[in-house]
Amino acid sequence: MHHVEIEDFYHHDFTTVSEWEVFIARLEEIMHEWKLSHTKVASPLKSGDFVNCEWHEASEKLNFADVEFLLKHYKLKKEGEEEDPTSLQEEREEEREEEWLQCQKDALDISNDFVRLDDNCMEIACYYGVREFLVLIPARKMSLMDETRIKILLSSLTIATNNANCYIPALVQVQEPWQKMYLGGCAGKGACVHFDMVHLKKVPSHCKYLTGLLALFKQKLGEGCGIRLDSIMVSVRFSYLLKDWTNSTWTQEPPDFDFMQGETLGVAELGKLPFGATFDPVGELNLFTTWPEMPDNVVVDSEGYSDLEPQLAPEWSVQVKMVALPACLLGEYMTDFLHLCNNQKTMVELLGENASYIHDDDQTHLSAAFNVLTESRIPTISTVVGRASAAKKNKSVDGPISEDMLLAILYFLFPDADDTSKFPYDITASNVEDDQWKGVKTCATDSLVWRLSVVAAHCTHNLGGVMALAQLWHEFVQEIRFRWEKTIFVPG
Repeated sequence: MHHVEIEDFYHHDFTTVSEWEVFIARLEEIMHEWKLSHTKVASPLKSGDFVNCEWHEASEKLNFADVEFLLKHYKLKKEGEEEDPTSLQEEREEEREEEWLQCQKDALDISNDFVRLDDNCMEIACYYGVREFLVLIPARKMSLMDETRIKILLSSLTIATNNANCYIPALVQVQEPWQKMYLGGCAGKGACVHFDMVHLKKVPSHCKYLTGLLALFKQKLGEGCGIRLDSIMVSVRFSYLLKDWTNSTWTQEPPDFDFMQGETLGVAELGKLPFGATFDPVGELNLFTTWPEMPDNVVVDSEGYSDLEPQLAPEWSVQVKMVALPACLLGEYMTDFLHLCNNQKTMVELLGENASYIHDDDQTHLSAAFNVLTESRIPTISTVVGRASAAKKNKSVDGPISEDMLLAILYFLFPDADDTSKFPYDITASNVEDDQWKGVKTCATDSLVWRLSVVAAHCTHNLGGVMALAQLWHEFVQEIRFRWEKTIFVPG
């Protein structure tokens, strides 16, 4: 009888790549695609960089153990950080001499302490003060509660960053997504930095004051190394939030709610536009009192006594948050008017055939296109302002603007047609350019174009939208053509 060795029958090929190795290789590949190897140490941060500068975000999907993950890369883009080829060799020599990692320098930099960033994963920058980091998060807002899975993911990130020579903090989002809890680390140049975090349901009583926090900090830092810390630099900030001030006065003067007489446009409002917000646009007011960089032996903050009196803080700052969509009257006017720039409809489509400047019975008498300027029999709005010839036949154009309102608008644009006009043009006003108008392309104040723009905004917002604006433009062009043909002065 032939005997078969068990080792030969149950042969395992240990050269086959496992799913875990594929996952690590994919992490390394993404890091190389993003060019994260051997990143140089950048210039020190300045105060406000985390808020004022742009954050670059890149993401890539990958799978491991039938779970989809997102690997995200966040980096603060500072102005003037583009690489200069001429100084590349000098930078490489400086990097060889540099013994600190970028995250170590950023963590000890106080220029962006207490900063607030509301975007996804931006709390990592707030917690640790780092300007660049990688974060691995489960897709579809899944929770990562199993300790074994967490350790495998942390090991995978650590191996991948070391193989790719990536000296950037790499973290994993753990626990429930709403907890915003991250674990990770950064290794390179002979140093290893751990980014650990603990999430507590309740704050321990001894950690509610600076004295207890300092004792905990010294205990954790001295464990296992026997280092005695003589002095520690401390920065403290108190925050005060005010959301409801309904019983207080407005932060700005409220608008005139009687403008346009509540519903319709009055003659007195033709020359001005509404301004202001219908409700207070300020949503939150934050007051910060800060004590930057104090030795711990000069300040006491315990349950029984505290030196941290807000009124004696050396630095005060205020942050104002506006509401998401404030109802601003002038903004609504301008938005409605600018939306018409994309309207492709013609005057005939909006107002009918009578809006055409050349009628069928007139075309038979025209021998050339230029004769339209000299021999046109187009009816004008002179019948409205008292300048039209009685022999001409006027074809009215139907529109949303009533005859009384249209008459008031035309008298406002052409006040010389009304002997008792209350809105004459001020020909003596000087058009000296003020400093506030330098660099702005605009017409003269209270000129014909100025008044036409204001009235056009009123027509668009209150008198019928695009059809009202088309009706106004038709009548305006009719009057201008009539004055051109009759050699009548155009005011304004």
